[in-house]
Order: sequence, then structure tokens, then C-alpha cells
Amino acid sequence: MVNMKIDSTLTPNNFIDSSQSDDFKRRLLWHGIFLCTLGFIIGLFIPLYANPRAGLATHLLGITEGIFLAVVGLVYPNLKLSLFNAKLAFWMLLISAYVGLLGEFLGAAFGLTKVFLITAQGLTPSIAWMETSVEIAIKGISLFLLLACFILLFGLRQTKNHS
Repeated sequence: MVNMKIDSTLTPNNFIDSSQSDDFKRRLLWHGIFLCTLGFIIGLFIPLYANPRAGLATHLLGITEGIFLAVVGLVYPNLKLSLFNAKLAFWMLLISAYVGLLGEFLGAAFGLTKVFLITAQGLTPSIAWMETSVEIAIKGISLFLLLACFILLFGLRQTKNHS
């Protein structure tokens, strides 16, 4: 008979422990500060973008996403989530932050118009494949961000055991 060992960290009822939540916290704080730094750097070049209004939006998005990731990092020790859900939320947040910032940056740098209706008023449409790629990416990451927020809200629920 084969002796199969089951990894107990993958069971849905096993909450992340304090060392795991501290690791998530540290990594989210790092990425938050990094995204803020990128947002500040992007802001230095606003007049040079093909769409300066989208450049300003990208600058603000980097700072806002960075602050959001840092706040979520501070919240992680209070979450009651399985390791799987904690990792899922972590990666969905990171992917949405970086892909969103990249999409906004491409919109600013290349003057994309399809997704940037407000900031691109008066600009002529840009490269079709890039417009479509950025549109798909931005709409996809919006779903990722919403799902991650629902997971976080679920992790902040009040449980019977308040410890």
C-alpha cells in the first residue's frame, strides 16, 4: 500500500499563520512602495507623452495602486483565509496593479484612444492591435481586482472564534 502524505496547508479550513501573513504583508508593502515610486517617476515625464492627460492619470494610478497595496498589506495579518485564497488574492492584486499601470502607461505613451475616451479626446486612433490588447488587459484586470477585493472582504468577516 502506498503511503500518501497530504499537505495540510492546502485544506480550505486551515487559515494562514502569522509568519505567512507577515510575509504577505512585507511583500505587499514592498510592491506598494515600488508602485508609488513608479508613479512618481512617470509623473516626471507627463509633458512628453503622446497623451499627457493619460500620463497624469498613469502617474496618479501608480500612486493610488501603491497606497492600496500597502494598505492591503497592513490588513493581511487580520485576514482569516486559507493559504490558497491568501495567495490567490495576493497574485490577483499584484497582476492587476502592474498590468493596469502598464496599460495606462501605453495609453499615455502611444496616444491610445479606444479605452481612454475621456483623456484621448481629440486624438486620432493609434495602432489597432495595441488598442485592442490594452483594452482586453484593462478590462481583465478590473475583474481580477474585484475578485481579490471580494476575497479580502471574505477574509475580514467576523468568525465565531474571535482570536
